[in-house]
Amino acid sequence: MKHILIVDDSRTNLAMAKQELSGDYQVTPVISGFQALQFLEKRHTDLILLDINMPEMDGKETMRRIKENERWAKIPIIFLTADSTPETEAECLSLGADDFIAKPFVPKVMRRRISRLIELNELRYDLETRLEEKTRQVEKVTLQSIMAIANTIDEKDKYTSGHSARVAKCAEALAERLGWSEAERQNLHYVALLHDIGKIGVPDTILNKPSRLTDNEFSIIKKHPLMGNDILKDIKMIENVSEAALYHHERYDGTGYPCGLKGEDIPLTARIVCIADAYDAMTSTRCYRPKLSDEKVLSEFERGMGTQFDPEIAKVFIEMLREGFHISDTDDEGNADIADESGMLLQNVLTAYTADMKNRADRDPLTGLFNRAYTEQTVDQLVKSNHGGSLFMIDIDNFKQVNDRYGHITGDKLLKMFGDILTKKSENKDVICRIGGDEFMAFYPNLTTRERVEEKAKEVLLALTSCLHGLEYDEFVSVSIGIAIAPKDGKSFQMLYSNADKALYHVKKNGKNSFDFYSDERDGEKGKSTSADLDNVRYMIEGRMDMKQGAFRVAYDEFQKIYNFISRYVMRNNQKVQTVLLTLHEGMADSVELESAMIALESSIISSLRKVDVATKYSSSQFVVILMDTDLENGTMVAERIVKSFYQTNAQKGISLSFDIQTMTPPAN
Repeated sequence: MKHILIVDDSRTNLAMAKQELSGDYQVTPVISGFQALQFLEKRHTDLILLDINMPEMDGKETMRRIKENERWAKIPIIFLTADSTPETEAECLSLGADDFIAKPFVPKVMRRRISRLIELNELRYDLETRLEEKTRQVEKVTLQSIMAIANTIDEKDKYTSGHSARVAKCAEALAERLGWSEAERQNLHYVALLHDIGKIGVPDTILNKPSRLTDNEFSIIKKHPLMGNDILKDIKMIENVSEAALYHHERYDGTGYPCGLKGEDIPLTARIVCIADAYDAMTSTRCYRPKLSDEKVLSEFERGMGTQFDPEIAKVFIEMLREGFHISDTDDEGNADIADESGMLLQNVLTAYTADMKNRADRDPLTGLFNRAYTEQTVDQLVKSNHGGSLFMIDIDNFKQVNDRYGHITGDKLLKMFGDILTKKSENKDVICRIGGDEFMAFYPNLTTRERVEEKAKEVLLALTSCLHGLEYDEFVSVSIGIAIAPKDGKSFQMLYSNADKALYHVKKNGKNSFDFYSDERDGEKGKSTSADLDNVRYMIEGRMDMKQGAFRVAYDEFQKIYNFISRYVMRNNQKVQTVLLTLHEGMADSVELESAMIALESSIISSLRKVDVATKYSSSQFVVILMDTDLENGTMVAERIVKSFYQTNAQKGISLSFDIQTMTPPAN
């Protein structure tokens, strides 16, 4: 069982919280921040419930001390507070809390928030563990790749084979004597391996020239530190990697190149590599001289203290030489095998790394869907190359209330769930995107006919709303979709996006829970696509959707009563029922004009129905009519009679009326 530490100066609160949680967790209650810190010294806990207002050490100070301790810093903390204002919530989160619970406790809310946070923390730990393992693998390949680069550089100069590896070993040994940590020495090793990378831009004829270099040739050689810096300056994997490349030929007295830095203005890394580089040059055979004797090497370093070399570092290195320090080619046995292996891996590593970075850059980190930048570019290219398709703008209605009532972790889970569903309902050629916040976008190539697009919209809408059933927020969260079809509604991404957004706006303005097609006849305003609404009315009637838990609830008691009545009637009598959904399309009408039209529509419905038929308002612009014991042909005649009556009595210009009709069947046994 997971363990929870509860910190509260109220013994009543401790007892209540422990009673609620003990069935699912091991619980330890303590009455002060001091006791909490003492407990953490002895035992691990999976989550901390921490009261803010406590005497002596309050919750804020307690959390600060917990976060300062490396062993405890990642333990999730939920603040307990009687102040549930947005300002307090913001302060709690800014202090480092993962969530907060208002007092007095609501047991159901408290258990849910705790379970979600523990679940999230376990996921985070699992990801960190896998990341650490991946990091170790990357570091191994990185070392092999760096060795391959270093050997490639050294091979350009036949007199300096193995030079970079020997300089790295020498620099690392000197850093160890200077008291550097293992991590610092390892980083220095990588830096030193690449100190001569700029030589990759120097012609081989100059590097391998057996005679004295001309002034022009020497000026080219002197440019390799600048070339090395330019190559390495944007690499972040190795700390200060470009310093040794740029400054390893600077001299302590300021007479070096390329920048003429003096004394401690030269970075410490470069001052160490300078000594290691000079040592290997002295102890290696060159085209213009044999390697120097140990005595000569020692005297050269003594002579160069304070001029070429940092005197303090040189003094330490001279002590090492006197103690017998030595590096030779035999110390590099095994490097050849690493270099051969890394040479083959290098190109694959760079290719895979580039592809991975490109993929990461194109993806939304929460859902794994494509981001807007990638989608905009991809869809624009498809549309401009005469690929038809449909663009869906998908919005989660009332998403902010989920974050406000249940916390951002719950909101993130909802976004992830929607992303997973959209992915499952897509094919490889489809482009599924999270624009940001609670908005998604989907482009379905080659889906251009109204009938097929409507089928897809119903499929997506039903899949997204069905996943909400039974969730605590299903009664106020719904889904709205706006649709634009290429090339009819636009021959560029921007035009499609704009028109789909207009259609989405119309859906949200007219009751949500539906989808809508863009139409230039109303400049982006068109009547709601009502077939989706009618499908869900049918699902309710047929028992395929739970009215109490469904996402398509309407806030009208009348419809609830009708639903119950029709369900019983259809089940008992096994009779067909025609359901008609009448929808007003208001165009440019305002809310007053729309309400007036709704009154006129209600009057037309009443005058057209039999006493056994029933009707009710379904949304701000819709009525549902249920025709008992009627076939489809007669039902259509009744619907057309209602429409005709409406147009005869309604004087509101610009408001049109349409209807959808479906035959209801008995619920399955």
